[in-house]
Amino acid sequence: MLDTGRMNEVAEKVVTQVLALKAGETVCILRDTEEDSGPFAAILSRAALRAGAEPVSLIIVPRTVGGQELPEPVAGAFLRCSAIINLAKWAIVHSRAVSAALGAGARTCNLRGFNDGMLESPGVTTDYEVVRRNALAVDVLLEQAREIRFMTAEGSDVTMRLCGRKGKAQTGFADEPGRFSGLPDGESTVAPLEGTTQGCIVNPYIIDKIGRVDEPFRMEIKDGWIVNVEGGKQARQLLELFEKSDSNARRIASQFALGMNPDCRIFPDTKEVSKRLGTLHVAMGDNISLGGAVQCGLHIDIVILNPTVWLDGKMVLEDGKLFI
Repeated sequence: MLDTGRMNEVAEKVVTQVLALKAGETVCILRDTEEDSGPFAAILSRAALRAGAEPVSLIIVPRTVGGQELPEPVAGAFLRCSAIINLAKWAIVHSRAVSAALGAGARTCNLRGFNDGMLESPGVTTDYEVVRRNALAVDVLLEQAREIRFMTAEGSDVTMRLCGRKGKAQTGFADEPGRFSGLPDGESTVAPLEGTTQGCIVNPYIIDKIGRVDEPFRMEIKDGWIVNVEGGKQARQLLELFEKSDSNARRIASQFALGMNPDCRIFPDTKEVSKRLGTLHVAMGDNISLGGAVQCGLHIDIVILNPTVWLDGKMVLEDGKLFI
């Protein structure tokens, strides 16, 4: 658990910077029964009250994976609030409940994982004006490009097509209707055209729900579908997850994103390492909240370190250096 001083510091940042809560607004603070989030939720509530907003606390049974659906009463509450703060174990932004709330003009801040030291990260206190400027600039490039290709020294080689969809940069600010963010934050992201991803991913750093990849791993992709997964323990775990999920769990890449935060750590948690400048992540499963067309009961990120990335044949990232 964070110390009280740090929780107060982060709460003030969430209220004044990330969500920019205003007098008369309502903010839902979502918790679950496994996370020891009561003290932090209370501090966030007091910060919201100081801003003139009204906090409402909701407690759910924990989900088992990111993007899993939320209870109907929670979804209904989200539709009637101005902002949402997530303190539950798993990310909720790719759920139908949050997609609907964002469409209705709510804004969200994801603070999952705060009990694991996440909010002690220097990525929380980075210069978010710089992060926002770079993330929005790369979003423009993603919107204009027709093809992405990335490669790694481990053997990954993936191409995917883009189709002019709007970028969904996460900048450390969710101060406008329909925006989502979190701490630590910083990424440029887009939903590629479904059915166009081809290639292979070899030995990524970490996979949501599965964890750090520390045994051989190879994923083959054809026409936007994962057609083969080979390797050790993590490969077997992913195949078991597919067996328990609907077929769209094998859809990839439902998301392509480049990390934009220079102060995030290479740390075995996707919430932080996926935001680190010089990394990329692609996702399996749902992408409705990103403007895509894949509906699924989960959203799983795969984080890749030290890729080289080209947009329409022009290099934009190499060895952690961004060329924009």
